[in-house]
Amino acid sequence: MKIPSLAITLILTLAWTPNLLAKPADCVAVSSSTRTALVELYTSEGCNSCPPADRWLSRQSEAEWDSRQVVALAFHVDYWDRLGWKDRFAQPAFSARQRALAAQQGSRTVYTPQVLVSGRSLPQWQRPEDFQQEITTLTAQPAPADLRAELIPEPDRWRVRASGQARAPVARGELGLFVAIYQDRLDSQVTAGENAGEWLRHDRVTRALLGPLAIDPDGRFAHTVSVPLPDEFVARDAGVVIFLQRLQSGEVLQALARAACAG
Repeated sequence: MKIPSLAITLILTLAWTPNLLAKPADCVAVSSSTRTALVELYTSEGCNSCPPADRWLSRQSEAEWDSRQVVALAFHVDYWDRLGWKDRFAQPAFSARQRALAAQQGSRTVYTPQVLVSGRSLPQWQRPEDFQQEITTLTAQPAPADLRAELIPEPDRWRVRASGQARAPVARGELGLFVAIYQDRLDSQVTAGENAGEWLRHDRVTRALLGPLAIDPDGRFAHTVSVPLPDEFVARDAGVVIFLQRLQSGEVLQALARAACAG
């Protein structure tokens, strides 16, 4: 796949900030010394088999998953909108991301609900023993990269400072950094399509995704991005996720989440 296939463009301000690691901050997260799994759920309000997967993600995020081991994002795709219900959280770019990741794994088809763990499709995600084995295997490995995220809320936007280093030199264009803004406790009363009449709740909904941002050949990176806040945004229910991904294979090397800070 060509590298631009994973690029998702939003209105953003991007600045190179080489001294980020030296600056103190209040709303900061630092990645674990072992790998943290990134769970991606591809879903849609127009798909009648998706609500159970949405509920699964909500339950796991709230009660089961340690954010030092598992970070979750739900990507709402737009290809179900043709059935009569427009998912207001869906973005064409998320559908494009899913197709690109599928192609990198040799598939020409996409579907919902689909779960990927650190960039690899996991069809048996509904079997707890298989899912847990995947997580256990990943999180037992030493982290191949160190990540740091600082969240700076502003009245109409969030600034995110993301910095760190891959622990081995990288070829130009081999890795990319992604920055996602997520939101919990979102609801919809669906009035058309396959879920007509259903009241749906969503957590870890990806409201914005930026990337891939460049990584230096020595593995270092430091970026500041500015993300305009979307409609229906409630800061106390939101947070930021950053993750480092191989652009040719889709493998996610490391992930890090930071919930919005009080005040």
